[in-house]
Amino acid sequence: MTLLYHEFRDRVGGFWVRFKAFFLKVWARMQQTVELCPGLILGLFCLNFFTIAWQNIHMYKTQQLTVLAIDAIFLLAGVMLLVIGIGMIPYQRLRQGLIRALLVVSVLLGALECFSIYNYQALVGAGIVTALLQTNFHEAGEFLRMYVGGKGLAGGLSLAVAFAAVYRYGHQPRITFTTRHTRSRLLPAFLLVGLGAGICLWQQYHSFVINDSLDIPAVRVGRAVDTSVRNIQAFEELKQQAAADVEITENNSDVPYVVFILGESTNRDRLHLYGYPLDNTPNFDELNRKGELAVFRDTISPQGATVAVLRELFTFHDVESDKEWYQYNNLVDVMKAAGYKTYWLSNQESSGIWGNVAQLFAGRSDVKRFTQLRESHEDGGRLDEELFPLVDEALQQPAGKNFYVLHLMGGHGLYYMRFPYIFTKFTKDDIPAPQNELSEEKRTEIAQYENAMFYNDFVVSSLLGKFQDKEAIVIYLPDHGETIYDNGSNFAGHVEENPNHQQLEVPLIFWASPKYREKHPQKWQAICAAVNRPYMTDDMIHTIMDLIGIKTPEYRPEKSVINPKFDAARKRMVRGRNYDTEMK
Repeated sequence: MTLLYHEFRDRVGGFWVRFKAFFLKVWARMQQTVELCPGLILGLFCLNFFTIAWQNIHMYKTQQLTVLAIDAIFLLAGVMLLVIGIGMIPYQRLRQGLIRALLVVSVLLGALECFSIYNYQALVGAGIVTALLQTNFHEAGEFLRMYVGGKGLAGGLSLAVAFAAVYRYGHQPRITFTTRHTRSRLLPAFLLVGLGAGICLWQQYHSFVINDSLDIPAVRVGRAVDTSVRNIQAFEELKQQAAADVEITENNSDVPYVVFILGESTNRDRLHLYGYPLDNTPNFDELNRKGELAVFRDTISPQGATVAVLRELFTFHDVESDKEWYQYNNLVDVMKAAGYKTYWLSNQESSGIWGNVAQLFAGRSDVKRFTQLRESHEDGGRLDEELFPLVDEALQQPAGKNFYVLHLMGGHGLYYMRFPYIFTKFTKDDIPAPQNELSEEKRTEIAQYENAMFYNDFVVSSLLGKFQDKEAIVIYLPDHGETIYDNGSNFAGHVEENPNHQQLEVPLIFWASPKYREKHPQKWQAICAAVNRPYMTDDMIHTIMDLIGIKTPEYRPEKSVINPKFDAARKRMVRGRNYDTEMK
């Protein structure tokens, strides 16, 4: 027995000695990795933490610096463990390859985040990713010229230099400011503090964790890509849905021509019709003086980007909905079920890389025509007047009842591509106060936008003229607004993630032909009486159905702006913010 005991003790002792030696060797390797790579660790930490810091300071100012400090400790410990793990790999080429890949991904995501922060004052989200996935090469070129330019190129080169510096000098300087014995104690102590910081975040600041405000760029962009891909898959599902599920409960529609002119990137405050100093809407102004227009004064879009708007503009989905947008019926199918021949005539792209939500509704239409087939090849930019022959052709063979969607390019950037030279009415010297103090470059771009609005006035009024002798009702509504260096900002454009009020406030204009006004005087009176009501266009489908006398189980009279039962007290919520109390 004694012999067995001694043999067992010797084996345990030998195992312990070997385990201790192995542990000390691993620990020494871990400590060596940290001492040799302080620049790499700090570089990766900064690339992943600066977006977290920006988002929280942007949202909470200086009120939540404690959670930022705790998260910084947790993230630094996490980065340290990651670098240590890579440093433990015995194959040098594999270690170097992983480090390069890690740096490249971190720098690229950091560059994308910087670009988004600079241009949109928001981090990368599903809206930006969806726009990237659904664009074509021509639009990508316009986007790069408009939003990147020389400054973006300089920024990209700076990041490339930063990447090279971190990679080249990531092993320098080596940590030698304390004794080795002290450093051997600091590493486990810091890792334990990091673990404690993680536990504290989860228990004390759980709301920050679940609302994604502490996500590193890789996690946030990955989630955004997942959401975007699911949306694109949803577009494909919508293509497969049949219109047979539309149930018409009442159909009193007898208007032979219903026209929806879908504009693009138009801020109502930059139209003379709405009080802007430059005379860029002469035709609208004249029609309004004649009493032929109903000009709505307080209308906003539900989102700040086309894809997000169209999902709600053409379906029963709105801010109060509890299902995905594609699970609701859409306007094209409703109009078809009510006996209308449907047309989608567009000067926008016929397809993106993986499809476009507008194409889904176009595909539901009986007739879909585009001024040019635009897939993954460039074009020189088509003017909106090229829709005229498509409209003329459609009008030559009308059905008994016709519903037209006319999709314009309107004020979409680049602005100088949206009007012909003959419509160059305004120059940088015409820009009114307070923007007359801006740089020459910005004033030139603003003038280009105003010329695009001047041309848009011609296009829309010309389209109205094509229905002058018919019994027709026409709605003109841009998808969303546009920011153009407003309120001291350096941004011109629009974005889904963080829209301001300029990107939401849109013109809503009804025009009725003489025959329509004569036959439907009460309906026209109801339209004119509603012009000052607060309205958000995620409920537009209810208004159109009310306008022409169609009802389905989803129809709600309180959501129709022209209905006596309209709910003017409805909160207009945009991405969780109350427009009337927080954004207006």
